[in-house]
Amino acid sequence: MPPILSIAPGTAIPGPWWLFDLLLLVTFTAHLLVVNVALGGTLLALLAPGRSRDVAVTLAKRLPGAVAVGVNLAIPPLLFASALYGEYLYTAAILSAVPWLSLFMVVMLAYALLYVFQPRAARPDSGLAAAAAGALLLAASLILVNVSLLSLRPELWKASFSQAGGFALAVGDVTFVPRWLHFVTASLAVGGLYVALFSRKAAATDAAAAVRVRTGLRWFIFATLAQVPIGLWFLLSLPQGIMERFFGLHSETTLAFMLGLGLAAAALLNAVRGRAGRAAFFIVPAVGCMVVVRDLVRQAYLAPQFSPEALPVAFQAGPLVMFLACFAATAAAVVWAVMSYRRTARRG
Repeated sequence: MPPILSIAPGTAIPGPWWLFDLLLLVTFTAHLLVVNVALGGTLLALLAPGRSRDVAVTLAKRLPGAVAVGVNLAIPPLLFASALYGEYLYTAAILSAVPWLSLFMVVMLAYALLYVFQPRAARPDSGLAAAAAGALLLAASLILVNVSLLSLRPELWKASFSQAGGFALAVGDVTFVPRWLHFVTASLAVGGLYVALFSRKAAATDAAAAVRVRTGLRWFIFATLAQVPIGLWFLLSLPQGIMERFFGLHSETTLAFMLGLGLAAAALLNAVRGRAGRAAFFIVPAVGCMVVVRDLVRQAYLAPQFSPEALPVAFQAGPLVMFLACFAATAAAVVWAVMSYRRTARRG
């Protein structure tokens, strides 16, 4: 039997830790971008449907697909996080088993409601389905923030060990609210930019598309500006030792944070100038930088008791090579499918 199979999950990994961490960062960035489109787009369809409900109608065609892709893209980062932080992630999920297991049903119901909303989006009375779907997706985000915080704060587990029921909550943590608002506001920004992106080509000849571009960029700009006070609140709510890492105490955290801010500022400047494509060009790596910051903050929370660098390695070349080959083949197939879809769309 291979040594890794006889060791508890999370104790040994079948390859270098940095490879799993890199794959976690890349796949989580992709997942986060799509989930922001799904949540932010749903909220925009409800809050900014447009005078003729044009924004709601065009978004309704895309939202179910965004939810489906976002759910599928959640699997790889969950697996990589489990490989590196399994003891903490699994324990947090078990202690909050009721909300954690309900997450899948919540997302499925939201997905179904978006299909209900799709053919009715042009009707003024269709807001109920969008509102219900948005509320469920917001509930899903609260569940994920709760489990994430529990996995970072083992000291919160003690109170749950003596209480059966699986209802462990981290809502009392001072970072809970700003952390959640930081995510929701970002989803509104990315959702608005997405509206501008898929409308920009038709904007030259279609007045309705031009209005969608302006609406999407306006939401992106205001939501990004709203991130300034929310992000500052989130930053100041972190434990002092972790907060100081953003200001030179830890060079990698400071560099990733400053680079992310610079890229976000560049995206904001281009959005103000009406350049949706360039704004997207800068916001994607900005999100990637913030994912790196998130990962470094998690490591700081768990230090010194745990570090992924200290995990023993039970190297298994065969499975690792097979996985990387399948990963590359799948990525290539996705790129080919997207390019084929775009060529077909251009031909009408």
